[in-house]
This record gives sequence, C-alpha cells and structure tokens, in this order.
Amino acid sequence: MKRNARFTLGNKLLLMVLLMSLILCTAALLMSYRTYLRDTRMLYGQEGQTLARELAGQADPENGEGDARLQQILSQAVTQEVASFVAVVQPQDDGLEIRLCAGDRREEGLLAAGDKWMPGGLGYTALELLQEGEEPEPVFWKDADLGWRMLAVAPVSQTGDAVAAYVVVERDMGQAAAREQGFLVSMGVLLVCLAAALIVAFMLVVRRILVRPIRLLTKAAQDYEGGENKSTFTKVKIKSHDELRTLSDAFRMMLVEIDLNNFEQKELAVREQKLEIELQLANELNQSMLPKELPEREQGYEFEVHGLLCRGREVEYDFYDYFMLDQDRLCVVIGAVPGEGIPQALYTAMAQTAIKSQLRSGLSLAAAMTAANSQLHEMSGAFVLHALVGVLDGMTGKFSCINAGQEVPLLMRSQDRYEWVKAPPYAPLGQNENVVYQVLELELRQSDRMFFHTRALGEIKNELGKDFAEDQLRATLNLSQSRGLGVERQLEFVRDTAGAYSRQVQVDGYAMLALEYRRRDRAMAHCVLNAGQEGERLLLDFLRGQLEANAFTGRQIAETSVLADELFVLCCGQAEPDARFLAQCAVTEENGTVLLQIKGSMGGRDPLEYTRGEAAARAAAYIRQNTQRVVFESLEDMDVITVTRQLTAGSSAQSGSRQQTRR
Repeated sequence: MKRNARFTLGNKLLLMVLLMSLILCTAALLMSYRTYLRDTRMLYGQEGQTLARELAGQADPENGEGDARLQQILSQAVTQEVASFVAVVQPQDDGLEIRLCAGDRREEGLLAAGDKWMPGGLGYTALELLQEGEEPEPVFWKDADLGWRMLAVAPVSQTGDAVAAYVVVERDMGQAAAREQGFLVSMGVLLVCLAAALIVAFMLVVRRILVRPIRLLTKAAQDYEGGENKSTFTKVKIKSHDELRTLSDAFRMMLVEIDLNNFEQKELAVREQKLEIELQLANELNQSMLPKELPEREQGYEFEVHGLLCRGREVEYDFYDYFMLDQDRLCVVIGAVPGEGIPQALYTAMAQTAIKSQLRSGLSLAAAMTAANSQLHEMSGAFVLHALVGVLDGMTGKFSCINAGQEVPLLMRSQDRYEWVKAPPYAPLGQNENVVYQVLELELRQSDRMFFHTRALGEIKNELGKDFAEDQLRATLNLSQSRGLGVERQLEFVRDTAGAYSRQVQVDGYAMLALEYRRRDRAMAHCVLNAGQEGERLLLDFLRGQLEANAFTGRQIAETSVLADELFVLCCGQAEPDARFLAQCAVTEENGTVLLQIKGSMGGRDPLEYTRGEAAARAAAYIRQNTQRVVFESLEDMDVITVTRQLTAGSSAQSGSRQQTRR
C-alpha cells in the first residue's frame, strides 16, 4: 500500500541543518562580539588611563598656586573633548571628595567642588584600593543620567611617592556603545546571510545525491508492491559509490531472492501436497496391514493378544500383526522399515505378505524366516525389515521366536516382574541373504505376559537426553497399576507414560504388541481378583474349574468353594476397598491335597486372628476346623495366607456348618 510521508526526509534534513546553523551562528556571533567588546574597551581604557596620568603629572600639590593651574588644565582637557568630566578627588570612607572638577557633571549641576561622589562602576573594592594608594583598572558602567561612561584614575604624588590625591577622568561611551551594537547587528546579518547561502547549497547537493535517489528507490519499491512491476528497479541508476549504491544493489538482490523464495514456496507447496497424499496413502496402507480380529471360539482362546500403533510426526512404517497358523498355534509379528516414502510403504506390505505366506506354507519358523529373508533380499536390496516373529502353541505354552534386528522383548512370569529376554537379535530381513536364524524357545505358563515394541518407543528422550527404554520402559511395565491392567489397557498405559516422558511436541511413530498366556495347568493355576462380590464370584468360578479339571466330585467342589469363599471374605475385611488379590490353587493328584493361597496387601494382619464381629469369628473357626494346615506370612510388599485341605470322602462331614458361618 502506497503512503505519502507527512514529514519527508528532505524536510528532516532541512530542519536539522537549520538547527545546526542557528547554533553555530549564535556561537560565532557571541564569540566575535565578546572579542570586539573586550578589545574596544581595552583601547578606550588605555587612552583614559594615559590621559589621567598626564593630568596627574602636571599637578603640583606642594605649590600653593597649583590648584588654580590644575583647574585650568582640567578645563582645557574638557574643552579639547578628550574627556567628558575631569576631577581631582581624595578618597573617603563614603566616597570620593571632589577638590577640583570640570566637565558636563559640573555644568549640569550634578557635582561641584566639595561634593562627595561615588561613581556607579567604581565599587567599594576600588575605593579601598584608592584609600591604600593603589591605582585601580579603568571601569565601564552605565550611568542613570548620562548613559554609558568610562572612568580612569591616576594618583597625584607628593615627595616620597606619597599619594596626595587622584585625578579622575570620565569619558562619554555613548558613541562607542552605538558602534558595538552596530557591530553586533552587522555581524549577525552577515552570519545569517552566509548560513542561508550554505544551507541552500547544502540542500541542493543533498537533494541531488541523497533525497532524489531515495525517492527513486521508494517509488520503485512501491511500484513493485504485489510483485508485478519489476521494470522500475531497472530504471534506477545510482552512480555514487557509497551506501546508496549498496542499498540499490541490495534491493536488486532482494528481488532475486524474492523470486527464488516464491519459486521455493511453490515447490514446497507441491511437496507438501505430495507428502500429504503419501501420508494418506501410507496411513491407508498401514491401516490395511493391521490384523483383523481373531474368529470367535465357543471355548475361547488360551491366550490374549493386542497391539497398538502410535502415529508420529512423519510417515513411519512400524506395524504389528497376529494370526492363527492352525487351530492351536498363534503367530505374532512386530516390525519396522526404516525411512519414509511410498517405496518403503510398498516394501512393508510385501514383507508382511512374504512372512505370512512362508509361515502358512507349513515350514518351520527358522526355515520360513530364512526363506522370507531371501525373498525380501531379491525384491530390493535398498530396504530392510527389522522384525520379530514368534509362534505360540496354545496347548503347551511353548513360544518360539526369531528376532531379526528388532528390539529385545520383555517377559513377566506369573504376575511377578517384567525382565528383558536375554537373546541377541540377528540381522534384519532382506539385508543379507546368507543369514542362518536361530530360534529362541520359551515355556509360558498361566498369566505369563510378553511385551514387544519397535525401536522408536525406546528412543523417546526426556529433557536430560535419556532414552525411554534405558530409563523408564521396564519400570513403567512393573508398576502395580500397570501389571494389574489387561493387556489392551496396559498398552494404552505405556503409550500415555511415554508421551508424558517426552518433552517434544510429537515423537516418531512406533508399534507395541502384548501377549498373555491363559491356559491353566491341572497341577497349579491362579487368577487375579478384585475385593468385593465380583471377586468372590470369579474366585468360585476359578476354583470350580480347577477342581473339575482334576476330576473332583460335586460335594468336594462345594465344600472347598465354601471354605475358599469364607477365607476370601476375611482377607477382604483386612484390605482396602479397591485392593487386588492373587489366588493360587495347587492340586496333588496322588493324595488329593488342595493347597489354596491368597496373596495381597492385608496390613500385615492375619485375617483369621484379627476378626471383626461374631460372624467373622465363626468363619475363622470353620476354616481352621476344615483344613489340615493354615499358614500366614507377612512379606515385604504383600501378605500371604495358605490353607491346605485333604479332599477325602470323610471331609464332607462338617459341610453342614456352612449355613452357620455364612454372614
């Protein structure tokens, strides 16, 4: 938008020059006038002093006729107009006493012989000098009646250099003052004319070499507004080799840079549009690679598996997958292809398809991975796949896996703690066709969990630069609130913790996969319970299933369920309302012994000893009467109560007491 300057650069320069000229002219005028005034008064003072000394030299104080002769000399000095007023005076305390005088003051009746006189410019300091016989300097002052005057004094000496009197010569300085004023006016006019001439010449030069080029550049910049009229800049010709020439060249370079920037912006917009399309395609492709839900079974699965894919700031190709190889075997895959772009996305899809096809062909895990590695290497030597592939046998709990350049997984045994699986990774798939992969085998038991993740999760950094995998991942999984969650909610908990751990606005994308084995063992099984009626129901269902798996009868199951129910209620009475418990049931098939153990935080109190109310006391007595052994242990982080019951035919003799002990 074009705008006219209200106060142009030329006006500002003119104002500055006028101000500087005014200051310089005033200083020059004051200094010249002061010099002229000093020299003029020095000259007049010397003349007056010389006249006063000549008159004092002609006086003879020892001659009686000297006064008449001196009076004649004084009158002659006034007549010749070398002085306006001449007097012979003697200093007194209150002024000068006039002995003889001649001149305008006498003629106008202002002073006469015998009068006391104190000249206005003399001052009491000069009067003291006269009293001491000294000779003061000539003085100038403005008299109220006669105008500007000059006074010079010379002593009249007696024999022995004693001062008898003083001759005072006073001159009229009116004409001299008029000449001083005339000098001041003429000098001021001269300086003003000279300053005006210099200002005009200076402004013409400034307008030509400064203001005019700036106006040309301004007009060119205004005409260029909008980026359409570029020809104006080519018409600007600045020949001076100074900052204006540099400014003009900078403007031209700016035009070139603006053109380049506009071109880059257009290219950037095209790239962003292309990247957006690639991102959309990659997300659709990545979404299509996510596993479908496993088909429902009436008896359910012996495991629970869930994955979570977290998007990042760029197009990443991290993925997870799980599918059934047959009725009992589950295959899990988690992987990542480094880089970004459509080729990486296509390679990821082909790699995932290659792994699935090789595993479903009936080959062993090692043979399938070797074949997939050769296939991917032939497809493209520019890309590699960091992957971990595992197969779980749901019937036996055997888990076999091959880690091809992926992160080491974590394993939690029976609600204990997560630990890193000690198995080094092999080369990524597609990197080298001559790789022999070795299988890692693990035996999973009920409630064992495995946690898999891609590298980007572990590389999330905090403000101190520490990686999440190094400092926080295992600790997050081992939190009690994390271990108590289901596998799906546990993945979400890790995701939220990782997001809070990082100070970055957005991190790279990553994938996670969690697997929990749930198949029971006839000899020993366990379940996790919440305090309350829901926990009671789950405990009874769990115990009934475990006893039925060991071929116990209905009466034996009912008696043991009553005992377990009473024990669980007493444990809940010692714990917090939101407490969680781990119930374990071990069965010895040879002698029919059932060991029931409940673990949880009970404040270090034995629930059979610290009973509340008569009903709780009866329940504790019932448990002691119907079990062979009761052991309570208070450990560092939990309390454990264990009861042992022998399931024989006679063990049901006291089953009728159940009605007396129920609350």
